Amino acid sequence: MSAKQGKSCENVTERMQQLHFNEQQRNMKPGMCNKFMHAVIDPDFLQGEHGSEVLSKLNELSLKYEIKRQQFPRVVTFYRANAQTLTVQGAVTAKTSPLKFIVHLMTGQELVLHVKEGTLRSIVDRLTTLYPGTVLSLLVFGLVSYCRSNRNCVGRKETETALTEVQLFNKCSYQLLDTAEEVGNFVAQLGKSLAELPYKQQQYDKYCQEQLYLGNEKKGCVRVEGSAGLHQLYQNQLVKIPSVSLEVAEAIISVYPSLSQLMDGFRFAVDGPNLLADIPIRRAGGPVTTSIRRIGPEMSKKIYLLYSSLESSQEL
Repeated sequence: MSAKQGKSCENVTERMQQLHFNEQQRNMKPGMCNKFMHAVIDPDFLQGEHGSEVLSKLNELSLKYEIKRQQFPRVVTFYRANAQTLTVQGAVTAKTSPLKFIVHLMTGQELVLHVKEGTLRSIVDRLTTLYPGTVLSLLVFGLVSYCRSNRNCVGRKETETALTEVQLFNKCSYQLLDTAEEVGNFVAQLGKSLAELPYKQQQYDKYCQEQLYLGNEKKGCVRVEGSAGLHQLYQNQLVKIPSVSLEVAEAIISVYPSLSQLMDGFRFAVDGPNLLADIPIRRAGGPVTTSIRRIGPEMSKKIYLLYSSLESSQEL
């Protein structure tokens, strides 16, 4: 093989690797990633009124599903199907990645029986043995309605104790669900969260590596270029504080037009906590009326603590 041919092969390989990387990044983004997530549902899981809701919610989020008998009744498992890629040799590769999350559905009647007989932990132990290394979510469907129609079936304290035990000793989370829609929403939202997990982990690692803690990928973020956008960012930051309305934020900005000026005001004021207390508030951007409304000492103290306290656990 000549040097020219070798160089050409290297270029082809690099282009294919770049195309593969770009495709991976695109498929990882929210929305796109859903179509690669598969839920494997035991047929018994779909028995009952909640079955159609589960399938409907999965379809709404473009999550794929398979109905297949599991090792344990009423269990849902998940796996990610990686996109097909073309190798340099022209071969098509595709693989699946099982995820360490499972869901088990238990009826309210079954839970009551297990609590009475003290067998709830043994059921959870069996699940964790069949699916080692997985994170188990226990869905209890219809407990409230069952207890209403069967008075004195089991005490509330005994039920809470049994559920707390599986939380502490088996690392198992549980959800008490009363409607079919809640069951469907839980399975679909879990699938969506698992689909987006690689993207969110990548973003987290990126921000940690760059020590960057502000992102502009969500709706409502303020774009800042140079000094443009700083005023809007300052206003949005104030409005995020509980009980600070747009009128309150505008009143503060009218006296302290920038965050640095506000910080200097707090730093050099004789009575920092009450610095903003007497600032008048214009209602809906109109003139100050005879009945003057002010920010007040409580709100002023809260804002002061937010911007001046060095305690990470400071309560506002």
